[in-house]
Amino acid sequence: MSNKLFFMLVGLTLASFFGWMAYDAWTTSSELKGDAAHQGLLMDSGGSMAGIQYVFRMSDPQYHHDLSTAQIEQLSQTVGSGEKYHVYGLTQADYETETHYQVNWSKKWFREEYSLWVENLRVDFSYNTLNVYVSSAYPEGSCEYQATLEHENQHVEIHKQIFIRFQKVIRDTLGAAPNLPLSSNPLLVTSIEDGKKKVGETISGILDPVFDQFKSTLTEEQAKIDTPESYNELRQRCQHW
Repeated sequence: MSNKLFFMLVGLTLASFFGWMAYDAWTTSSELKGDAAHQGLLMDSGGSMAGIQYVFRMSDPQYHHDLSTAQIEQLSQTVGSGEKYHVYGLTQADYETETHYQVNWSKKWFREEYSLWVENLRVDFSYNTLNVYVSSAYPEGSCEYQATLEHENQHVEIHKQIFIRFQKVIRDTLGAAPNLPLSSNPLLVTSIEDGKKKVGETISGILDPVFDQFKSTLTEEQAKIDTPESYNELRQRCQHW
């Protein structure tokens, strides 16, 4: 085999390998598209950088006036957020968290081992629904209706405030994370799939405590307005409960 033919074959092999890498990166990064996002950069102590997108969505509250008091109480028990003091309203929120990431890697020569690192990361933290129910027992505009609505709007405001507060917590936590593998501090793995799995576990290990803290903070803040004192004060506003 001539030297020219040998180098041509080597070139074709390398082109196929890097072409496969580029295809895999493209297909993974397609998951990162489709939503408007806040763009940023992650950096580590070695000076490596990776793109990051934060997608934070808060649904507008939807108000419902067609359920009876008994139906609202049944719904509150179903979702596990029953209000204990028989105020005739309920605020029901549904939120979710997702992460998507793009990785890149290089293969060790003559070894079944890869260096793998994160190049792009997207964190999606969104409220899908925010439903407010006020009992149909009271006509809109009545004292009892308005008192109930004002109480539920306090719950809505707490959701909004805690949601905004934790957007910064998420950014700060990821920005300070020491163990997210970037190009200057890659993972050494025996397969690409194993590397992707470890990246996912690392990201979960960073963010899961933040989301747990979000849930506990939200529960604590909501409980502050669901007290006997607050409900007694509401009842005293109106005469026809």
